[in-house]
Amino acid sequence: MDKFLESIIQAAKDAGAKDIDIAKICLDDLTKKIDEMDKLQAVNLESRIYFENDDLVIDCIAISDKLGFAFLENTFDISKREVMDIYNPAALEFTKCTLQLQELIKSKIHEMEGESEDVSED
Repeated sequence: MDKFLESIIQAAKDAGAKDIDIAKICLDDLTKKIDEMDKLQAVNLESRIYFENDDLVIDCIAISDKLGFAFLENTFDISKREVMDIYNPAALEFTKCTLQLQELIKSKIHEMEGESEDVSED
């Protein structure tokens, strides 16, 4: 046991702690636990469609999960910035996809409006 850990244990005992247990965790233990724990989100890319003031709105958002990032930071020393830098190209492409979907929906709405005008003219 290293001196730092011994000093922590002694400080806890001096403060009145009893029955101090020490657990050693190695990387193998962590990877086994990863399979057993709930799936943590790190980054979620999402397109949302909704109405706002009678207008159809389509937007995309990138959501970062605090628990997922905390796990990466604490377990592997991977920062949120590093993860976001990795996902930035995907987020940009996802934004392009959402804009493409928005244009497709607008064109379908325009087609539907044209069809309703044709029907009403008869």
